[in-house]
Amino acid sequence: MHSTTAYSHRASLLTAMARKIDLACQGAADKLPQAVARILCEQGSDAVLLTPEQCKGNDQCYTRHLLYADPAGRYTVVAIVWSPGQQTPVHAHYTWCAYRVFSGSLEEDRYQWDAGHACAHHGATVARVAGQTGFGHAGMDQIHRLRNTSAHPAISIHVYGVDAARVSTHVNRLAPEAHESQREAELA
Repeated sequence: MHSTTAYSHRASLLTAMARKIDLACQGAADKLPQAVARILCEQGSDAVLLTPEQCKGNDQCYTRHLLYADPAGRYTVVAIVWSPGQQTPVHAHYTWCAYRVFSGSLEEDRYQWDAGHACAHHGATVARVAGQTGFGHAGMDQIHRLRNTSAHPAISIHVYGVDAARVSTHVNRLAPEAHESQREAELA
């Protein structure tokens, strides 16, 4: 596709996605993350959604590329490029979020919060392949870690309920993971 045509098509896709997310933001707050995940399923698979530059990662850490910032500051859409072996820390969220695996595959480790010991216990690992989504609300009820365990890069599209200036500081709420010795003591 010619670069001008690709740019125009990409802009149309992002505008259509933003309009749908805008409408979802007018609905019930408790349904918003799931509604945005559905929008990502509908809108987030076109190969020209990302520029070649937005598909590039960094060998040192996963890389965020800004795709869209809501002018009202209600949400931000980013692409995250994961090189092999890269992962997030174990975290919950300060805000709602939804994501879709755009290409490649990721693993999502899910955790349960133990308020008494102020730590997260691993519960399950779910494979996420291109096309699959996940979503969550703010708070410690949905703790997870995303990681690329494959030998190939992966890309995911995320929508966070914060303005673009706060994506790096007001999304991930770190959750200390229970240590193996602590888990053994609790099981005894």
